[in-house]
Amino acid sequence: MKKKPLVLGLVAVPIAYLAGAYYLYRKLLLTILTRREILTYLWVVISIFFLLLAYSCYYIFTFRQKLREHKKRQKKSFFKLKKANEGALKALLYALDCRDHDTWDHSTRVAAYATALAEKMGLSHFELKKIALAGYLHDIGKIGVPDRILLKKTKLLPEEWEMIKRHPELGYDIIHQLEFLNNTADIILLHHERYDGEGYPLGLKGEKIPLLARIFAVADALDAMTSERPYRAARSMEEAFAEVNSLAGVQFCPECVKALEELGVETLSRIQKHVKSQDIEKFRLEEIVPCSDLL
Repeated sequence: MKKKPLVLGLVAVPIAYLAGAYYLYRKLLLTILTRREILTYLWVVISIFFLLLAYSCYYIFTFRQKLREHKKRQKKSFFKLKKANEGALKALLYALDCRDHDTWDHSTRVAAYATALAEKMGLSHFELKKIALAGYLHDIGKIGVPDRILLKKTKLLPEEWEMIKRHPELGYDIIHQLEFLNNTADIILLHHERYDGEGYPLGLKGEKIPLLARIFAVADALDAMTSERPYRAARSMEEAFAEVNSLAGVQFCPECVKALEELGVETLSRIQKHVKSQDIEKFRLEEIVPCSDLL
């Protein structure tokens, strides 16, 4: 119950009582009571009025105390929930890091690229945090890919590549087990969709792909191109930048590629080099853990 209506209601009770007593006196009792009876009547009415007023004040005071205690308990519960969520998230990320450290480093860089792109496109602070969190989690489905494929040092066979292509759906299924991460699930599922509809797992096309997933596809591909692979050397940021530009409207959303151009090679190279320094990471992990909106 809201405090202001409650206070008004409690103050209104003694006022209404006093008004009723005065009306009764004027309409019914004025002509039939003696002077002494009138004084007695007024004394009783005023005494009851002050008792009601005192009770209202006491109730308001105790209500405010209970409200403060409730808020303290709520903040404590909120903090515990946030720490529990943070612990669950870190457990997932540590599991991924232990499984494949290269995937963790890739996820960290992708989170930074994607956040910088989203910020350049004018997205809200909430969306920036959402895409940063998705950056850390987007390859969590690789936990379900066999080691012989995930850690293979040579080029993948077609059937092995099909297993790798399952990781967005596996990641989606994992994240959906944790309600507080559900708002990142679509990005995780759709980050390998292509603007021309030739991507996976759903083959969505154009703006049917959510904007955050389109942004993410650019960031993910940029880091994949500039990262060392067992079967090929890493490309320079300039080469990767040029290839992403050449694929605007084909693999990548033109609007997202334009934002990448506005960021420029120099900024992207700086992010790549210093991604783990405090001034480059847009959000610390502790700051992007989602929780309840109760407070």
